Amino acid sequence: MSEHVLQVRIDLGLQADAEGAELDEAARALGEELLALDVHDVTRVTDGAPASGARGVDAVLPAALLVFASKEAISAVVRSAEQWLRRRPARSVKVTIEGETVELSDASEEQQRELVEAFLQRHGAPQA
Repeated sequence: MSEHVLQVRIDLGLQADAEGAELDEAARALGEELLALDVHDVTRVTDGAPASGARGVDAVLPAALLVFASKEAISAVVRSAEQWLRRRPARSVKVTIEGETVELSDASEEQQRELVEAFLQRHGAPQA
């Protein structure tokens, strides 16, 4: 029996005056944290329609990651994104699984925890 792999999209945001390099570094740091988990892969999201003349790096959206993981690993992925946000003020995180998105920005720690628990439960992810 093969393991079902889910795709989790994580969109990161910084304050409006942040530069592209900051956003790129934020995505890289979270990506490294996620790769340390029991996931199949973490990749940067590329835009299907890059700006005219854009090549290579210019076509990458540095603030979006795709995580490919089993249902058993989804809790760890979402909780890592939540913890990453808590350590970095003035940032935002949106997590999307199977077309449903939860945004963890502008919420208290308790509210974030409740949002994450409900989100994970809806997606049948094992509770930690």
